[in-house]
Amino acid sequence: MNNEKNYEIRVKLTDKFTKEKAYNVIKYILEEKMTLMNEKYDENLAQQLNREICESIRNEFKDSKYNFKKYKFIVHCIIGEKKGQGIKIGSKCIWDSNSDSVVNVNWSNENTYAFCSVYGVYFY
Repeated sequence: MNNEKNYEIRVKLTDKFTKEKAYNVIKYILEEKMTLMNEKYDENLAQQLNREICESIRNEFKDSKYNFKKYKFIVHCIIGEKKGQGIKIGSKCIWDSNSDSVVNVNWSNENTYAFCSVYGVYFY
């Protein structure tokens, strides 16, 4: 009977993607990259930073040190110029609330805002 395979059908609590584990990592990367946008808003720089932020966050969580085994990550980042306008951002997902999660982080200065959402979806 020891030759039977064990299949994990639920994520272990220690391997779960949670806000507590992810928030500071996302915030650090977002703040580090956005320091390049400290003066005036630049559309070309914003596009470049957007790609870099998304890739950096995704690569960071793929790293085995976080132990997010079998998770797929979707990183969505918005960078825009502040001109006195308001902004509302929403999303809708169908997922398993026991294993999947989303973490949102905001950043802003007097000229620019950035919003980053990271979805961790457990791959069964």
